[in-house]
Amino acid sequence: MPRNILNIAIRILVSIAIFIVVMFAVAWLLEDVIYFSLFVGIPAGIISAAVAFVVLTWYQTKKR
Repeated sequence: MPRNILNIAIRILVSIAIFIVVMFAVAWLLEDVIYFSLFVGIPAGIISAAVAFVVLTWYQTKKR
C-alpha cells in the first residue's frame, strides 16, 4: 500500500511540475502577442498536466 501511495504522489508531483513549466512557457511565448497571456497559459498547463497524469498512470498500470 505505501508503494502505491508513493507512485501516486510522484505522478501528482510530475504533473504539477509539467503544469508550471507549460504555463510559464506558453505565457512567455505569447506575452508580446496577447496582453493576458496567462489566460492561454493556464488552460494549456492544466491540459498538459492532465494528459501527463493519464499517460503516467497508463504506463504504470501497463508495467505491472
